Amino acid sequence: MLTPRGAILLGASLALIVLGLLRTDGILITLGASGYILLAGAWVLIRLNLKRLSLSLRAPTRIYADHPFDLRVLLHNNRSLLDAFSIKINLRLAEQVDIHTFAPWTAARSISEVRLRGSIPGRSSLLEHDYTLETSMPLGLLHMKASGMITHEILVFPRPLTPKELSTRGALHDASLLPGTTPGQAPGELRGIRPWQPGDPAKHIHWPASARSLSRGRGLRVRENDPPGFYPRHCTVLFHSFGMSGQLIRADRFEWALSLACGTLRYLREHGIPTVFLADFNEWQPLSVVSRSGFGNLLVSLTRACRRNDTEAHDLAPVIEHVPEDHSLVILSDMPTEAWAENLPDRPALLIDIRQHRYGAKKLQVHE
Repeated sequence: MLTPRGAILLGASLALIVLGLLRTDGILITLGASGYILLAGAWVLIRLNLKRLSLSLRAPTRIYADHPFDLRVLLHNNRSLLDAFSIKINLRLAEQVDIHTFAPWTAARSISEVRLRGSIPGRSSLLEHDYTLETSMPLGLLHMKASGMITHEILVFPRPLTPKELSTRGALHDASLLPGTTPGQAPGELRGIRPWQPGDPAKHIHWPASARSLSRGRGLRVRENDPPGFYPRHCTVLFHSFGMSGQLIRADRFEWALSLACGTLRYLREHGIPTVFLADFNEWQPLSVVSRSGFGNLLVSLTRACRRNDTEAHDLAPVIEHVPEDHSLVILSDMPTEAWAENLPDRPALLIDIRQHRYGAKKLQVHE
């Protein structure tokens, strides 16, 4: 493809040849022919400049959406003699992020490396990524492209979002097993008063009762409290896409619901609660969230999930009825709760409302 500079040279060469023929001037004809020879030489060199070039990636294969990671783009010059100059690299990563970078010089049998840092906004499961190499060398007379595919699997897990219901409806932070999350030694509910024992903090001493006890020749008395909170021993998280007719189906809400499911399951795992995940897009096959490998398989399942459009209330009822009685039940959906809550069996459950957080596409940024 001719650049503006190449088009000017082509037009000028043609004009010189025509003018030389009209005037029978050999110098003009020679100058015009030289322009064509220069264009032909540039065409040969620009093809050689793109020949036997390839691209590869060095990036993590498992990442969370919208989480920054380091990426290295490598341009391989597989030629034995000719170096590569002024190569523009356009990479379409995970069909979401466009990366534009530049390799000014790549020696023969060598590699040019570009280090980038960025993030992928949405979940993805792709093995191949498109790229295009462009150059205008030499002299900027012609512009040529070469396309290819990079084989590098990148699984982008849904961005984990912790539902607000886990912190406002029964999840007591004072019972958290995570380091640094307990806001203080909350007293909990008062159970009774008992004799002081070595190791009891002074602030737990019940002074009125201690005064009465000391007057009788006995020791101090302290308050004994119930634990400030508790977590369930087992939990089942159920995900479905059922909603009453007339409700608007939105693809962005399904993505958001997967993020809430991911955040819920990670929250429960971090707190040491054995959890089972059931979802209509998995044909209600139970997935355990106890071990690290099990949680990894669950993330892969969420990444490759496709919305089910045929889930009905009669499909949900037997699944909920088969959840063990000693399991706490958490239910998520990409539909508003009023569109399905009344059609479920009468069983205590924590319902996660999809209409939380502000959903919107973020601008993509890749930093070199």
